[in-house]
Amino acid sequence: MTDTNIIIIITAFVVAIAAIYILYSIILFQGGSSKRGDELQLSTKNILDQVEVLFDKKEYSLVQLLATKYLDRVPSHVDVRIYLAKAYYEDKKYNQAIRQCSIILKKKPNSLDTRKVLGNCYIKKQALGKAIKEYEFLFEHQKNDKEIVRTLAQLYRDTDQLYSAINAYEVLSDLLDLEEDIADVQSILAELNEEAHDYPAAFEAYKRRLGIYPNDVDTNRKLTELYIKIKNYPVAIETLLYMLSFVTDAKTLLWVYETLVTLYVESEDYDKAIEYSEKLLDVQGSDKFKVRNDIATFNIKLKRVGEGIEILEDLAMMSQNGFDVTLELADAYIQQKNYDKALEKYTLLMDKATQREAKTVNLLLCELYIKWAMDMAEQGKFDESYENLKNATQYNAINPEIYYNVAKNNYTQKNFTSCVEAVNKAIEYDKQNDYKAKYLLLLSEAHHQLGNFFEEKKALTDLLKFDEKNPHGLYRVGLMYAAQHDFKNAEEAFKKAIMYNPELIQAKYNLALLYENNNRDKAKELYMEVLEQDPSFEEAKNALADLSTSDFF
Repeated sequence: MTDTNIIIIITAFVVAIAAIYILYSIILFQGGSSKRGDELQLSTKNILDQVEVLFDKKEYSLVQLLATKYLDRVPSHVDVRIYLAKAYYEDKKYNQAIRQCSIILKKKPNSLDTRKVLGNCYIKKQALGKAIKEYEFLFEHQKNDKEIVRTLAQLYRDTDQLYSAINAYEVLSDLLDLEEDIADVQSILAELNEEAHDYPAAFEAYKRRLGIYPNDVDTNRKLTELYIKIKNYPVAIETLLYMLSFVTDAKTLLWVYETLVTLYVESEDYDKAIEYSEKLLDVQGSDKFKVRNDIATFNIKLKRVGEGIEILEDLAMMSQNGFDVTLELADAYIQQKNYDKALEKYTLLMDKATQREAKTVNLLLCELYIKWAMDMAEQGKFDESYENLKNATQYNAINPEIYYNVAKNNYTQKNFTSCVEAVNKAIEYDKQNDYKAKYLLLLSEAHHQLGNFFEEKKALTDLLKFDEKNPHGLYRVGLMYAAQHDFKNAEEAFKKAIMYNPELIQAKYNLALLYENNNRDKAKELYMEVLEQDPSFEEAKNALADLSTSDFF
């Protein structure tokens, strides 16, 4: 059966070739008694008709054969050569097509058919710059040809010529009649304008598309993502809520609810974050464990720590390992100042922790005891505070915050020498200089209390070298200058302190004291500012009253 088919195909091909040759002979030699000019005229008409018929039937090989034979005799026939170029193009012989187009354009540079074939050949060969040149020529002569504009727009897009692509697609959109075609172009325009950071134009394009397809999921999603990009969360949320009125597939619903929760968190609207997290629990594909964990976190942020703890306790029971959840649970207990319960959770983790997890828990235990110690110190229970700080050293003996809090306790108890020793140890262990400013500030205050003014100045100098804009350091320097009657430098230091922290009330008060001697109006103004911040500031009240009384007399 296969052999028979091959024989039939070969026979048909031979017959076709024979027919061409017969036709070719008839064309060239018919009318032997006619004049030569008439023969050629008749041949030209017949050959063009025959080539056109063969091309329409997609007999591209026969077109090439017939046209080539004819053009050997009559090379100036442009129309036949155009069909030859088109046949080469359709047969994917792009170099031969380009060669034929070049010959034609030397004689007829404005041949639009030829320009289109040449441009398409360049597109196929990925010579997009040359293709653009041809299509720009076509566009200049046929501005209303939709396919020319569409191809040129795509060429600009493919070569990253954003603004040219945008202009071309805008022209194309105006030429189109069908709404679905306009909608597709608007979608492309939106993406291009977004890429060009022309967000208003991108919004306009998305909205034009939505004017045609208001419930198009992909467009609404891209519009939402663009609102998020420019941090317009309220409108992004509004768009997502609208999507909930028509979205039905689980995957998109999951994205809508997750994005809503994320945006409410960004907006710090944790009540709404909880509301949509609870709805998210019912959506197919949602991570129920994570969502419940998030709900616990949001409750804790809203100071509903008890509700958060209840959820976390439940999740810890559900989880095989529960390491991360238990850490969150311990942190929640710390926020409640239920340190014993937090200690219980950390101890539970230590019993089954990996080596890496154990290292994390040790660091957290150290932090726990430091916070516990700080709470005890605030209550005036210094013995318990020191005991907790001692316990903290068992888990991370080089944590500088241990020794800083020891120093603070000693300062409060007026043990200034012990304070200096402890804070110097904190500075020694603070290898990354994370807390250097506050350590040096405390050191300067302790030296001041001891009367070590040289050491106080050195600590403040080191502080301002490290952080020249530290308002508390500048305030302390101002006090030091004022004590030495260097009022000019004291004034400058106080003013800088206020500039970097306008709420630093003590700096304002001490600057007002300086101004009492040479700028009473400014002193009054500062005293009034102090009292606006703190109406109970007695020293400022008395000073303002004294100034007012002296002005009266």
